[in-house]
Amino acid sequence: MRKLENTELERKSVEDFKEAEKTPLIIVLDDIRSLHNIGSVFRTADAFLIEKIYLCGITAIPPNKEIHKTALGATETVSWEYQKDVLCVIDNLKKRMSMSSQ
Repeated sequence: MRKLENTELERKSVEDFKEAEKTPLIIVLDDIRSLHNIGSVFRTADAFLIEKIYLCGITAIPPNKEIHKTALGATETVSWEYQKDVLCVIDNLKKRMSMSSQ
C-alpha cells in the first residue's frame, strides 16, 4: 500500500467546498498546544464538511507551517474564526441555538 498524493484524494475545490451543504456541527478548540492536532482537526472538518471551527485561547491559527503540514490544505476550505475567550464563543453559540429553536 502506498501513501496517496494530495491530487489523488479527490477533494472538493475551495469553491465547491464553500458552496457545498455543510454538516451542522461547530468545533471549538480551546488552548490546544499541538499544532499537528490543530491541523488534524482541520483535515477532519474538511472530510466531514463541518460548518465551522472556533480557535480560542492559546490555540495557534493559520497560516502556520506546522498546521498546514497536517491539515493538507483544509485551512483554505473550512471556515474558522479566532476568539480569545472560549466562554464568549460558547455563550454566543448557545444564544444562536436558542434563537433558531424558537
